[in-house]
Amino acid sequence: MRLMQFSWNGGLRPQEDSLASQAVLPALPSEIWRKVFGFTVRLAGSNSIELDDPFSSPYVNEEYPEVDPGLFQDRKSLLMVCSGWRTVVTEISAEYLVIYSGKQLKGLVKKFESNKNPTGKRLGEWTLRIDFKILGQYSATHVVRLLRCTPNLLIYLNKNGPPTPERPCPIEVIKGLITHSSHSLRRVEWSGAGEAPRYQDLVELCNGLPNLTTLRLAAIFSFPYRQDGVPPSLIMPKLKTLSLAIIPESTDHRPEYALTWDPFLQYVSILPTQLPSLERFECDIFPLFTMHFFNMHGPKLSLFRTTAWSAENVLPEALSLCPNLQSLVISQGSEMVTLPIFHPTITKICIIPTIEVSVTVPQRVFDYAVMGPLDTLLKSFERMAAPHLVELRVRNMGAYVTITEYSTWLRFWWIRWNIRGVEFRDKTGGSYQFVHDPTEALLNSVRG
Repeated sequence: MRLMQFSWNGGLRPQEDSLASQAVLPALPSEIWRKVFGFTVRLAGSNSIELDDPFSSPYVNEEYPEVDPGLFQDRKSLLMVCSGWRTVVTEISAEYLVIYSGKQLKGLVKKFESNKNPTGKRLGEWTLRIDFKILGQYSATHVVRLLRCTPNLLIYLNKNGPPTPERPCPIEVIKGLITHSSHSLRRVEWSGAGEAPRYQDLVELCNGLPNLTTLRLAAIFSFPYRQDGVPPSLIMPKLKTLSLAIIPESTDHRPEYALTWDPFLQYVSILPTQLPSLERFECDIFPLFTMHFFNMHGPKLSLFRTTAWSAENVLPEALSLCPNLQSLVISQGSEMVTLPIFHPTITKICIIPTIEVSVTVPQRVFDYAVMGPLDTLLKSFERMAAPHLVELRVRNMGAYVTITEYSTWLRFWWIRWNIRGVEFRDKTGGSYQFVHDPTEALLNSVRG
């Protein structure tokens, strides 16, 4: 192992092995070693408070990092070198915890509570993000004990339980987040509906997090009944990003479980002071009966994302209430969507596929279900007067991953957008001006 030749001023010494006879490189400061180890064993995304930027390359996306299995083997190998390396690797590994079982949770609690370091940071003080992805049973008390050990937590993500709403998030966890993480938490996310919060509990939590910047929800387990009276106002003074996903259907069809975001948006549109800092709004189920939300908060928005299928005919009205909007993101399937005739401030448009995984279908099916609607959407954007538009991006991923095989079509659209002074880009920000299609190249060689 090459790194074993190095020495570290923080207490690491050259290993006395077969490499001992070789020249040892100059000692490196501990800060340099920590950076070197970070590239090897750090799980990216520990401080990703903001959501993925659709106009950035997906290669630098740290919102939902893919875990390389080799990372854990690298950690194991480095832990065995010496005590100094073990300390640094353990601290870096503690920055981002992903918990899959009650047993793993219990083990982490025991490890963090037993860690004593009176002269420096305790292990839990390194933790910035915890993702809970527990499918089975677990103890809410263990979660609270873990939160007590992690006072610098920035990101709490809950994807416990099945995809459908089976139970509410335990009230002990809600109160534990307020008690132990109220001033540190910047991002709270329920990326699954299996343990979605009750609305009353969400109000209690968010009102107790004065620095909350990003909130993402997949569902609300229950809304209060009318006879319960009006719940306290949900006030989030520093919230910049509100993201609302597609709500999965409930298996028991409870009346207090809403399949749209209209009730939630009504509650956050009572006072303009509820979301004074809002800049980015994502809603995968367009609120058909809550246009008042855009009346109140639309002027604050700089980025708006929605789905074509849910906003087919109401998008023009909503965008007219967003006079300062700069970025529009449309998730497109096979549906048509009506666009406004004019928008004065939009500078960037991004089209992403509704289906985010690559699928293989016959070409005529792909042409009909994907390329046809995409072409129609581009024509609609072409008809829209947007004097400040400078970039239109089609993210060639998921259902769009093979559009690069349509180089003639892409070249056609690049020319049309280039005439208007608009960059026509792919997911990485590269231009669609030059797209290599192996099939067309072969045909050209045959034609001579």
